[in-house]
Parts: sequence; C-alpha cells; structure tokens
Amino acid sequence: MLNYNCIFKHNQLGEGIMFGSFENPKNPNRKQGKDYNVSELSQLAGDDFKYTNKLASRLYKLLKPIQERSCDRFTYTRLQKALYKAVRNDQSHDLGSLRLGYGDVSSLKGFRFSLKTSLGKFFVNNPASKFDKGKNSIEVRVPLDSLQKFENINSRLAKLVIKLYCIVIQINDRNDMEIHVSKNLELQRDHVRKDRTVSFSLGDRQDVVILCLCTIRCWLMEANEKDTFLSNDATLMATELVDAILIRDGELLTFSQEDSNDLLPPLRSNDGDEIDWD
Repeated sequence: MLNYNCIFKHNQLGEGIMFGSFENPKNPNRKQGKDYNVSELSQLAGDDFKYTNKLASRLYKLLKPIQERSCDRFTYTRLQKALYKAVRNDQSHDLGSLRLGYGDVSSLKGFRFSLKTSLGKFFVNNPASKFDKGKNSIEVRVPLDSLQKFENINSRLAKLVIKLYCIVIQINDRNDMEIHVSKNLELQRDHVRKDRTVSFSLGDRQDVVILCLCTIRCWLMEANEKDTFLSNDATLMATELVDAILIRDGELLTFSQEDSNDLLPPLRSNDGDEIDWD
C-alpha cells in the first residue's frame, strides 16, 4: 500500500495548507545498477541486436534517398526486423557474434518502403534476378509483358518510370556497401512492352549480399489531358526489394526452409554512372 504523509504549513494569512506526498514502496528483492546481473544469453543477444541496429541504420541511410516520399516512420522498424531475422540465420557464428551473410538472407526479399502499395499493383509477375557466375554479375529482368494495363492502374496514367538498383554489401568486418543504379526506363501507353534487363557487375567481389531493388513512379494527365505531372500519391509509387542474394566464394548459396530458421566506412554510391537497359 502507498504511504500518504500529510504536511501542514501556514501561509501569510495564517491559513492552513496541506501538502500531500506519496512514497512508493521499494521491493527489497529488486536489484539495480551493478547489483543487477543480466543473464549471459541476454547479453549475447543484445550484442547481436546492437550489430543489427548499426547495420540497419547504415542500410536505411543508403536506401531512403531512393524514394523518400514512400518512406514512413515504420519503414526503418520493418527493415530492422527483416535484417535481424537474416542475421539470426547465421550458421557459422555463436550467439553474440552473429553476422549478415552466413545464413539465409531471404527474409529481406519482398521488403517495401510503404505498405500502401507494392509492385503487384503494376505487374502480374514481379521482376526477377539471376546470378551469372561466369561474368560474376547480377541480371535483373523486368517482365514488361506482364505489366498491368495503364487504365487498370489509374485512369489518368500517362507514363511509368521504372528504375533498378543493386545494393552490394560485402561480407567482412566492416560490411562495406555500394549501390549501382540503372537508367530510367520510361513507358507510355503506346510503347511496345517486351522484357528488359539490366546487368550489374560485381567486379572481383566473391563474398557479398546482393539486394535487388525496383522502383516505380507515375506521371498522370492533367484535367485538360494535354499536360502531365509526377504524382506524389503514395499508392502510385513503389519501392520493393525483388530479391536478396548471397554469394560466398563466388558461388550462389541457397537454403532450405529448415536451414533458415565503431568507425564505419563511408557509403559509396555509383549514381553518376547509371547502367543502361538491354
């Protein structure tokens, strides 16, 4: 029970004023500070969580400028959770030293900036990626033949702009990151829709996690049906990770469902050297 102590004081007019104070009882069995011993497993799990938070923060810093308008306050939280699941899939390290790239990373596939829309609004079949071992490259194919009809997406849709990104996260102590970008692919109502691809070279990198990202923006017709404008409607823009790929020693790694249960380097961007579509 709470102990209520009443204190009486008098003001200048001699009137009695009562002040109340509550004292919260303290549990003598509750230890705090240096006396509180966190279990070893909790400490180790906390170390893994700190690593994931730092990695998620750096990755989010790289991703957000791609399409800031489709980010909301939950985007980072959802990215953090998906990344933590991938880190927890580490099959090589013990608890407390888990790292990205030593287990199934497929939990990152399908991550999207906003839950208000997805690539499924625009495509019957989503873009797909493929690892070319001989060229040590990632090819991303956009199935334009499965693109939804413009009028089904929006009655005033005049043009779609599609762009691909390849985020390369090296599997090392520093988790160096790079981003490679395609040129804009602009599609209007009367354009022939055949599949298009972009090939991203990995250079000499043999141990990496690859995140393949597709973005879509929409241009709508004005009421006069002559002029167009770029829509900022969250339901008419999409940013989604179409694939998460793990390359170890130059080999593509896949996992079965049973298997998948300090000073940081600057982020490098290759935005100035956009890759053309095939």
